[in-house]
Amino acid sequence: MSGGATKLRVAVLCSDQPHHRYLVHALRARFDVAAVVVEPGDARVRRLRHAGAWRDWAWALYHGARRRWTGLEAYRNAQFAPPSTETVGPFGTHEVAWINDPAVPALVSALRPDVTVVIGTSILRPSVLSALGPVVLNVHGGWLPEYRGNHCFFFALYAGDFDRVGSTIHFVDGGVDTGDVVARVAPPIHPGDNAESLYCRAERLAIQHLVGLLEGYERTGDLPRHPQPPGGPAFRTRDRKPHHDVLFWLRRRTGRLSLPHRPAPRLHVEDDDGDGDRREGGRAPAPPFVPPAFVA
Repeated sequence: MSGGATKLRVAVLCSDQPHHRYLVHALRARFDVAAVVVEPGDARVRRLRHAGAWRDWAWALYHGARRRWTGLEAYRNAQFAPPSTETVGPFGTHEVAWINDPAVPALVSALRPDVTVVIGTSILRPSVLSALGPVVLNVHGGWLPEYRGNHCFFFALYAGDFDRVGSTIHFVDGGVDTGDVVARVAPPIHPGDNAESLYCRAERLAIQHLVGLLEGYERTGDLPRHPQPPGGPAFRTRDRKPHHDVLFWLRRRTGRLSLPHRPAPRLHVEDDDGDGDRREGGRAPAPPFVPPAFVA
């Protein structure tokens, strides 16, 4: 698409987290969002049980409970709460128990979107991915290529890898977060932050930047992209164990791990030589999360 007078036609495949609603709202404010297909998080957990993936199912339940008990889920809800003037209702146009349901490629291909945005769903099967249109982008909560999969902010902090705390906008391919990189967003860091506050801050900035990128694509038909070099492993939900949280809390409590102060966000946009131009910008960050005792 280039230089046309019509709005960019966008489809969204997402789960039902608050920042997914925020993404849909941001896209609807600017583009023609033809469909929003929602795969609820509870449905993904049920699929694990029905498939007999008992280990993954148990860890999904554990992390859901951990987030509720420690206040992290409530914090994310508050960070992405819609304005008081906005009616809170269903934000999806279609809900499916599995994003790879055969109805999904049939629906999206019939709508012929210019761009499909994916966030928070199960891994797409080739039959679905091939039906999503010419440009399929993911907003990934992690710094690629080093941090793929889940819990990427936590594991970057756990490793003291503060320069790789951020979110990535990338093209979707058949791998797990292995597609060409469009841009990376590094949020401000405050000494009192944790993985959740940094994740929320970075995702908000990444969504805002995605809207700007799509506005440019609407005008010119171009998006930055560069292949990923070999990177780190893809972290699974079950890779974050209770002892990781305990050790991280102890290291912070005893001063063996201190977060730096990075007052401004950093934007890394892929250029032709892959160096990544840096620009600073973005809205004021969310305040640091003050966790209850014993929360990493």
